[in-house]
Amino acid sequence: MSYICPVCNGLEQLTVTCSKCSRILDDHGRVDDLWGPYSPYREIDDVKLTNGYDDFKNHQCVHIVSCPNCGSDQIVSVNEIFQTL
Repeated sequence: MSYICPVCNGLEQLTVTCSKCSRILDDHGRVDDLWGPYSPYREIDDVKLTNGYDDFKNHQCVHIVSCPNCGSDQIVSVNEIFQTL
């Protein structure tokens, strides 16, 4: 059984508006990739077990987004989709 993030895999665009100024937020990718220089190279499911979010259990990919207008940051969970091999 395998789940993939539709945003990370280019199947969908992440379109979220800022809660402060209603502008479209910029996606900066998986929050797990920002933890350190080797984070992007770790197994995704391994990181999900230790990152403090319920993303593994809920089949989600946690992204960090920021507003180019007011500078606020937000965490957004993207529902992953089931992929058959």
